[in-house]
Amino acid sequence: MTSSSRNRGPLRAVIMTSTGQDIRECTNCNSCDDWMAPGMDLTFGEVLRAAARDDPGALDNQTLWACDELLARVRCPSGIDIASVILALIHEAELRGQRTTDD
Repeated sequence: MTSSSRNRGPLRAVIMTSTGQDIRECTNCNSCDDWMAPGMDLTFGEVLRAAARDDPGALDNQTLWACDELLARVRCPSGIDIASVILALIHEAELRGQRTTDD
């Protein structure tokens, strides 16, 4: 991990800055956990909760790269724009060298 990626701050802050979404508002209702596509290893809820805890697993998972077909359809009862959060995490994973756009 480079020093510039470490200085970007906690994932919840990076997400808030780039999307305006406060992932701490997730109520763990599990509504988004029903949305799965082939290749996803975590549910959207698991990814959001990992990001809220600043868990590296929020960036190091297959869900970010396998969920494109669901992003336009998944809805959060708490009003979190899950698609924006996932796209921000993809961007952050690329910045931190977790995966490149060519993978």
